[in-house]
Amino acid sequence: MNREFLVVEYSFDPPATDALFAEHGHKLEPCLAARQVEWVHSYVSADRRRRLCVFHAADAETVREAYRSAGVAFDRIWNGTRLQP
Repeated sequence: MNREFLVVEYSFDPPATDALFAEHGHKLEPCLAARQVEWVHSYVSADRRRRLCVFHAADAETVREAYRSAGVAFDRIWNGTRLQP
C-alpha cells in the first residue's frame, strides 16, 4: 500500500487542555486503526490554540473519514511531503 504523509490542522477557542487531547485520542484510536492510519507525531502551539497532527495513511479522504466517524472536529486535512536538510 502506498502511504502518504497527511497533516491535520485544528484550532481551539478556548485553548485546548490535556484532557481534550486525551478525549480526542480515545475517540480517534479505533477509527484510525480500522483504516490503517498511523500517527507519526503532533505539535501544539504555545498558546494551545492550534495543533498539527501528522499521520501516514493511504490518502487524505481516509483520514477525514476516521475523524468524522470519531466525531472529532478539524479545520483541514492535506497531503504533505517531508523535507529534510
